[in-house]
Amino acid sequence: MLETRPSRPEDVTYLAPRLREADRQELLAAGAPGPEQSLRDGLMLSKNCISVVDDEDRAVAMFGVCPSPVEGLGYIWLLGSDDIKQNKTRFLRRSKQWVDTFHQDFTVLTNYVDQRNEAHITWLRWLGFKFLRIVNAPGPGNLPFYEFARIRNV
Repeated sequence: MLETRPSRPEDVTYLAPRLREADRQELLAAGAPGPEQSLRDGLMLSKNCISVVDDEDRAVAMFGVCPSPVEGLGYIWLLGSDDIKQNKTRFLRRSKQWVDTFHQDFTVLTNYVDQRNEAHITWLRWLGFKFLRIVNAPGPGNLPFYEFARIRNV
């Protein structure tokens, strides 16, 4: 059964080599550093960084929100392994709760997602994010990404 808890540095080390191929490809296309540095940055920069863990307390995903210099704007992110499928329904329910929690600190949650990353796109739609436009990523190949956002209900 999957649970959530605050992320720890050892989650980065465990999860980085186990990331889903689609997540690895998205990082590459975005011109981001490799998986370990991206997870480490997420852990350090996020207001809340959460790990999804299995029964043995091993990270199967990490997600959070990095504050923007713009007041009320946060960049939501998630990186995970294929093990996230262990209990998809529980993960989805918990995700919705966490997004609502993130909205307590941020009026707008936003970011970009690789158009090829179907799992993330499905997850974002399910959470109520809207896709705003297509932009070309700064990484190799100049690949198309969707800009997405969700505004807190007032």
